[in-house]
Amino acid sequence: MSTAPRIVADRTRCVGAGQCVLTAPELFDQTEDDGTVVVLAEEVGEDDLDRVREAVHICPSGALTLVTDEAGRLSATERAGRSGA
Repeated sequence: MSTAPRIVADRTRCVGAGQCVLTAPELFDQTEDDGTVVVLAEEVGEDDLDRVREAVHICPSGALTLVTDEAGRLSATERAGRSGA
């Protein structure tokens, strides 16, 4: 079982702002029909963690989550990003 951080996107919350794509275009894309988020790589490598954290933090709808352990808990950094703090 992999313990690498994972990106989870809630497409029902996504408003298609595209901030994730601008922050990490190699990890995120948008659908052609409504612009909602598409995660291109669920597992996040060490080199991409900072950009993914930024994408989670700036997502205006809170549609992105970075899951950082097997129990599905978020680290303090990801929680702060999700709450808009």
